[in-house]
This record gives sequence, structure tokens and C-alpha cells, in this order.
Amino acid sequence: MDASHRLSCFLFRATCTLLVFLVLLSGCGRLFEDNGTHLAFAIEKEAAKLRASDANEAVVHYETLGGANDPYYVEVTPSFPEGRATSVPGSYLVVSGTTPGGTSYHNRFVFVPQHLYIKKDRGGPTDVVLRKDNNRITVVELR
Repeated sequence: MDASHRLSCFLFRATCTLLVFLVLLSGCGRLFEDNGTHLAFAIEKEAAKLRASDANEAVVHYETLGGANDPYYVEVTPSFPEGRATSVPGSYLVVSGTTPGGTSYHNRFVFVPQHLYIKKDRGGPTDVVLRKDNNRITVVELR
């Protein structure tokens, strides 16, 4: 094989490897997702449905990425913590478990009036109760 043919083969293999990698990443768009982000996406989806419906309440039935028996807790801080003077919601959502994580992504589509916390020692689903008041969707309870 001459040098140009070897270079062509190398470039072809490198391009194929890169394409396979990109396809895997796009197909697994949530490959690096943690429990907090996973819950925020579930809340986003249910909030959109609630906003578009005539219903006043909806429940997100959430299970962690680790499985049904994975112990975990969910903690959500208020959108406007006491003593904080700002008009920008600052709620933070944390979910522990095998793939723990936290996010503030949910601030884009729900309001959290108070601190919420639930611990699931034996795993199992958590219900996140959403309530609609005009165009505002509020997280009112974890159970």
C-alpha cells in the first residue's frame, strides 16, 4: 500500500468511528442523565400536558433511573427562598439514588412555593402533584 492509500483508509475509519459515536450519542440523548434531570424532564412533560388541558391538577409518577428498589430522596427548594430579593426563580431539585443529581431546569415551567422533601427507603415511585392556577403550574406536594 502506498502512503496516500493508507491515509485514505485512516481517514475513512476515523470518519466512520466519529459517525458511529455521534449516532450513539444522538440515539441516547439522555445517556448521561442523572435522577434530578430525569425528574425535571418528567415534570416538564406533565406540566405541558396540564397547561394544555382543562384539568386543574396532574400527578407525575416518578421512578429513579436506578430501578424500583433503589432507595432515594427527592428535595425541592422554593422558587423564591425567604430573604432573597429577586424576581428570578431559584428553586433547585435534587434526587439521590444510584445516579444522583440536581438541576434548576424545572424553573422554566413550574413554580415551587415551599420546600418539599420525601425519602423513599425502599425505593418505589414518588408522586409529584402539580396544580394549575390560571397559566401557572405549581408543584404542591411530594408523596
